[in-house]
Amino acid sequence: MTVVTRQEDVARWVADFAHDLFERLDVLAARLADDVSRDAPRRADLRLEQLCRSMLTDPTVPVAGAGAVMAPGVLADAPYWLEWWVVDGASRPTVSKLAAETDTRAIGFRDYTELPWYSRPFESGERHITGPYVDYVCTDQYTLTFTQPVHVAGEFVGIVGADVLVAWFEEHLLEVLDGIEPPCLVVNASGRIVTSSDPAWVTGDLVRGLPLARWLAGDDAPDAPWRATRCDDLPFFAISRR
Repeated sequence: MTVVTRQEDVARWVADFAHDLFERLDVLAARLADDVSRDAPRRADLRLEQLCRSMLTDPTVPVAGAGAVMAPGVLADAPYWLEWWVVDGASRPTVSKLAAETDTRAIGFRDYTELPWYSRPFESGERHITGPYVDYVCTDQYTLTFTQPVHVAGEFVGIVGADVLVAWFEEHLLEVLDGIEPPCLVVNASGRIVTSSDPAWVTGDLVRGLPLARWLAGDDAPDAPWRATRCDDLPFFAISRR
């Protein structure tokens, strides 16, 4: 019983962390929706910077990047556009705006609408967590990207989101994972490890053979070698060997 309770503690910590971050993104989404609700909105109408800077410099909000990515054609003066700020993580953090190529004619342009942190919220109309993955655009580190869609009058206008470094996530979660026997892993809905109390498993490893579809459907899969506790409604599970 003790092991199950501790595993549930891990799942609860992950869920609480994610829901708190999504609540902060709700504020950013409301601002973006208001900014683009006028006729023919332009880049100058976006008022996201102060909210993003506040989030990035708040020591209680461990994010490495935050902002919004616009749906093509929403802004009158930019077919593609993103407003994204990043923090360097130093003891006295410096926030800067990400310099991303949004000119479709440029060699360095990349169509962000094809990336999962954008495409999944667009397709589902729901919040999404991408990762863990190595973010070569912003952090060059293992990252979790939290995104949610923004709609105005029923029309999709873009997404707001935040990047969380897995290293930070792991550092704080290990305080909950410490001492759990058998070791506990946190995996995403693809079976990829976010973090683990077992040094044999590291971030990004794939745990094969997990009954993920059954777990997502609410089936405990008692015949499986792994026991899972879902992190509330998130696509994450705290798992351990039976």
